[in-house]
Order: sequence, then structure tokens, then C-alpha cells
Amino acid sequence: MPPCLRQQQALRRDRPLCTLALVSRARRDPAMVQHKRPAAGSPRCIAPTTGSYDMHVTMIFPGIALPGFDSFGKKPTIDANFIDHGLASLSAAAKAGSHTVDLIDLRMLRDWTHFREEIRRRATKIWAFTSWSLHYPDVVRAIRILKEEREDAVVVLGGVHATIKTQQVIANRLIDHIITQEGEISFVKLLDTLAAGKPADRLIVGEGPVLDEIPWVDRDLFDMRGELATPMVPGMPTPFVTTNAGRGCPFKCNFCQPAERAVFGNRIKMRSQENVIDELRYLKERFKFNSWMAHDDLFFINHRWSREFCVQYTAAGFTEPYICQMRADLMCRYPDVVKQMAESGLAWAMIGFESGSQRILDLFEKETTVEENLKAAAMCKEYGIKVWANIMFGAPTETRSEVMETVRMVWKIKPDHLSSSYFTPTPGSGMAEEVERKGLTMVDPFNSSNRTPNEAKMKDTDYEWLTKAIALAYDGGSEERLIALGQLPTKHQETSCASH
Repeated sequence: MPPCLRQQQALRRDRPLCTLALVSRARRDPAMVQHKRPAAGSPRCIAPTTGSYDMHVTMIFPGIALPGFDSFGKKPTIDANFIDHGLASLSAAAKAGSHTVDLIDLRMLRDWTHFREEIRRRATKIWAFTSWSLHYPDVVRAIRILKEEREDAVVVLGGVHATIKTQQVIANRLIDHIITQEGEISFVKLLDTLAAGKPADRLIVGEGPVLDEIPWVDRDLFDMRGELATPMVPGMPTPFVTTNAGRGCPFKCNFCQPAERAVFGNRIKMRSQENVIDELRYLKERFKFNSWMAHDDLFFINHRWSREFCVQYTAAGFTEPYICQMRADLMCRYPDVVKQMAESGLAWAMIGFESGSQRILDLFEKETTVEENLKAAAMCKEYGIKVWANIMFGAPTETRSEVMETVRMVWKIKPDHLSSSYFTPTPGSGMAEEVERKGLTMVDPFNSSNRTPNEAKMKDTDYEWLTKAIALAYDGGSEERLIALGQLPTKHQETSCASH
């Protein structure tokens, strides 16, 4: 058994769990940081080699692309309030490896001048950034400001964008070290190397950890008040927390893949049910949460894992409602598991129905059917699970009649929450490469993770008409209104949802 597991088991016997060093470190003025080792007996799943390293790192969360500066706790959206599990996992790994960490969350700052002030307050040498493609322009600007203020700063960049657009990141000479793929092991090794005064590679391919052998994410890194007060679905009881059960995705939906496989590899990785339950125990003890969300794609991927989780969740005395993502085809294949999850507390199922047109589902390589979509929604209604319906409009070559099929499907599903989006060419995805090759995209490559239906994404798509169709999906409409909408004059006669 790995030392990490033995230590966590010992801690489970000797509660309270708040003794975990990976979760509890007092917040200090970053300018006055005292570098201390974790307490004896603390989980050290990722340990330094030899010697006293005690490197301090300032992490930067750049998530202002959607909510903007000064948005934390002031806007009731997940983008403004949720913690970043990737960065929090790196922080936990670094702390378990005898390093200290603090955070600058750009969402909590007034503007870029405020960022300069925060840099000047710190004596930090190592600065670590994470980045989605959506965040990369802000990351580049932040790094430039950092180097202006602190020429000797060592900049480490990881995350999705560093993995799928590695050559672009390499071209930025202000970035000293780049870690692709998963970073927990490699980031700590890099810190150990730098602390020892040894040279380190500029480009580092991350090593994928065994998830049960790394610390739980560091919820001391972020101000948790935002997430605790902002449930994914309005009306879910607060306090609210999020966790992850695994990494990766075995499916090949080409509006997403192969980007996710580039980060996590071709095989999915799951935490054990016991590991997730133990973390929930800790979160309950510390934050007194009343609802939670599994914030990954895998909670329902393996029906055996899901069955056993329900057994352990109930046996542990949990009754708190939770949210997870599900797939319509798997729900139809394992309805008994869906029922068991409902009985254990599953309150909301987030389902990527995507389209009511089978041709569009096949175009997306979704590997689901319209019939499965309808059956899955009906199953949720039967078992008392609320439906969060993810629908994507404006796919390449999508016709008006296919959009109308999707609207009709939404009417039949009657979701409790409809989340509509425009097809957006996400960097690293198969469909993005195709539409870019054909010159169809209108999206800034650094705004291509923003799928909100509020701006044009693709050429030759009648977004004015599409907006009206989406409005009918939301308000229920009528068949007569839908038919009338379909008969409106087209703006473009050739492609996409402009044609009949």
C-alpha cells in the first residue's frame, strides 16, 4: 500500500480530518511568508528527494475572460466563484512536497494595476500559471507585467493550452518552464530541482499520477466563500462544494476530442469510491456542505463504480443531494443504476443531448441516438431526477429543419434547466481543425472556449434566425410558430441553418 494511503487511513482513524496538511495551512501575508515543513505524519504522497527545499510559489489563476476583474463573490456565476481543481491539486502536491504556496486570483483584483501591486508585495521567485485557451491572452499579459516588475521571476506554465498548443507557448520566451499534460508529479520535481540550484528542462512532459496516491485538492488555496455560496444549479441547498471522481473521457465527441486525450491520455483514471467518500467526509466536517457536484465526465461512465459508490455513500450516512454529468446511452443501458443513484441522492443529471437530429449527432460522433435522449429524460422524470439539458445549435452543415428537430426534442424532454450553446471550434478538437481548414470560423482562437449563444461563431450561419429558434426552445412555443419561423426568408442560401 502506498505511504499516502496508509497515512490517510491513519488520519481517518484519528479524526478530525482538518489535521491534513494538504488542506489546512493558515493564510499569511504573502510578503511575510515563513517557509515551514508540514507537520510530522502529514500525507506526503509526493515527497522531495533529499534535503530541505521549502521553495515558495505564487500561483496565478487567470480566469477573468468571462466574469472580468472584481467579479469574485459579486456575480452569481460559476465562472466568477468556483475553484480551479487543477491549480488546487498542484498546490496540494507542492505543499505535500514541503513547499509553500499562495495565490493571486485575478477575479479578486480591481485591474492590471492592482496585479502589479500584488507582485510588488511578494518576494516570490517561482510563479506558476495555468491556462485554458480562453485564458491565454490574459496569461500572456500577466507574464509580461510580471517580468517588467520582477525580471528575475521564474515563470512556469501548465494546463490545457500548454498541452494542445505547445509550440505556440514555446515561442513565448518569457515563459521559463512549460509542463504539459498532468502536472502534480512533474511540478514538484521541478520545484525540487530549482530549489537545489540545478538546471531544469524548459519543456517537461507531465507524468500521470495514480489518483488515490496524490493529495486531495487544496481548498485553502482559493477563497471558498464563492463556491460555497454558488451552487451549480440555483435552488440547490448551500453550502455547496465540488469534487472530481476521475480524469479523462473514453468517448470521441469531435467537438471536444482529441484535446482531452492530449491532456489525460487515452485511458480514463478513477479515484476509488473510498477515496471520494473520505474526501466528502472531510468536506462535510469542514464546510458543512448541503449539496455537491462531481465536476468531471466520469461519475457515471463505469456502472460498477457508480453502483458501489451509491452503496458506500449511503452507508456513510450521506443524504446530501448531488449533481453529476451523465450520458443518455449509458442511462438507457443501466436504468437500475440510475434508479440507485436517485435513491442515494442524485438530484440533477447534466446530460449532453446536443441535438434532436440524428445526422448532427453522428456528425458530432456522439455515439448516442435521439431515441436514447428521449428515454433518458423520461427516466429522470420517473425517478425524480431533474434534467439539465445541454444543447448545441449551429453545427457545420446544420439545416433549419434539423434545428427545428432539436427544438421539438427539447419540448418533449421538458428539461428543468436548458443550457444552450452555439457550436464553437474548440482548440485541439477534430471539428475545429476541419472548420479552420475550410475557413469557416469567425472565432478568435483565444475566445473559442466560450460557447455562449451571444455572438457569431461560424460563417454562413444565420444567427438572427437561430436566436429566434433557441427562444422557441426556451419558451415552449408551438408547432405553428415553429413552422412559421422555418418559412422565414433566408439570409444565406447555401450552408448551415440558413437553408430549408
